[in-house]
Amino acid sequence: MSSEVKVTVVCSTQDRASQNIKNNLLALRKWEQKSSELYTVFEFKNYRLVEIKDPLIYQDGLDRRMIESGFPASLLIFASKHRGKDERAILTVHSTGNIDDAKFGGLKKHLAASSPQAVRTLLRSLKLLAENEEYEVTLECTHHGPSDIDVPSVFIEIGSNEKQWLDEVAGRIVAEAILLYKESDSPVAVGFGGTHYAPRQTALIFETDVAFGHIFPSHTLDLLDEEMIHQAFIRSKAHFAYIDRKSMKAQQRERLSSMIERTGYEVLKESDIRDMDGVPWQFCRQLRQKVKEMCPTGRARITNGIKCECKNCICP
Repeated sequence: MSSEVKVTVVCSTQDRASQNIKNNLLALRKWEQKSSELYTVFEFKNYRLVEIKDPLIYQDGLDRRMIESGFPASLLIFASKHRGKDERAILTVHSTGNIDDAKFGGLKKHLAASSPQAVRTLLRSLKLLAENEEYEVTLECTHHGPSDIDVPSVFIEIGSNEKQWLDEVAGRIVAEAILLYKESDSPVAVGFGGTHYAPRQTALIFETDVAFGHIFPSHTLDLLDEEMIHQAFIRSKAHFAYIDRKSMKAQQRERLSSMIERTGYEVLKESDIRDMDGVPWQFCRQLRQKVKEMCPTGRARITNGIKCECKNCICP
């Protein structure tokens, strides 16, 4: 992690899981407390821990307030509880924002700046650290506030009831995952389709090089328009779209694909993402463009031979 990066973990005194994660972070490293009139602040190397008194989902503009207080951030990680009706033991990671109304923080039809690389790194670390524990590790689709956040941000959560929120094992797993964060350069997708827990997108992060920014579940697809889709790509800094084709009707899929293409992005199938695993996205993009120019209905395939050559190649 470069010296300029300041990873800021945001915890709330009103959130028991958040306090659990905070206490484990403080126990795992030697932090130095900093002076602040508005927040309780601790620092360790490139990490900053900021404790606030209000609910995390209502922290629109927090990035700007922290700049004004002298604590600018390169990445915001909100450490939070997850509440689920099924009350299963679960550890989740997701981006924030509202596709339609802002019922739980944020602004209507507004998405926070996502950090796809953090989503990927945190999720994979949680999976590794929770391997021998009774916790499911999964993505969630984009939901709740804050949405008015311009610094790349992500929520990492313990769920789904008070028993798990207070579980020291879960708190330590999440704290260690945060401390294992490292910058990466994976190709980034905006995800469309599936259930709230995005099972296909979750599997792709575990099994390939891809990272995901904003993800929209199947039940919200009819609410999407070109403006929201374009916002999702910009706020995710995404390269392409992934559609969980089996999770939606053909009419929805065709409408969605057309809107994505009109915003200037392309849709990759799961097989496309798996094909390009281990190959720089810039090379994949150039290859796909060249194939499209030569044969508009053709499909670029990245063979094992290409992958072997790419190991010794530096794309321009």
